Amino acid sequence: MSKGQSTISARTYVLFDRSTGRVTGTHSLYNAETRSYQVRPLEEVRRVFSEFLEGRTGHQYDVLEADLPPGQDQRGLCVDVKQRMLVPKPRLQAKAERAQLQGDGKDSVQIDIVVLDDGGKVLKDFTGDLRVTTTRGRLSAPGGRIKAARGRASITLTSVAETVDRVWVAVSESSGRCAPGGVTFEFV
Repeated sequence: MSKGQSTISARTYVLFDRSTGRVTGTHSLYNAETRSYQVRPLEEVRRVFSEFLEGRTGHQYDVLEADLPPGQDQRGLCVDVKQRMLVPKPRLQAKAERAQLQGDGKDSVQIDIVVLDDGGKVLKDFTGDLRVTTTRGRLSAPGGRIKAARGRASITLTSVAETVDRVWVAVSESSGRCAPGGVTFEFV
């Protein structure tokens, strides 16, 4: 940390989905006179979020207080609902045995997808819908929609009849509980 930088934590209020732990909104209030983040009563914070909740089932959401460094990107975080604390989102990792396919429209490779916790371990209790997209080639599942079970899934990519320098295959989780992942290929 350079001279003059501060290690101030921001009192942040996090709105999250009680069933998935997905962060759906954040709020903090900074007082310039005291140069500090203000603690607010939870009922006041809930009123701030009430516009967001309009038309939705309010009991599906809850608010959590957390101290975060100012400007921290909360998109990579979710709430551990059981422990009521912010944790890094699980991440999707895609791998294949090889990165090159023959550009003949017939060669294919299996892509293995795992859901990893912040320690790099497979989340064996994870079940959910995944979406796989590719910039070129054909995927084995209609619309690239597959289901992860016990933290694992797989899909097959078949090349196109041409050479392509870089083919990107992206994996995302439908509810936003996981950080997306991907893998690159080349059709030669």
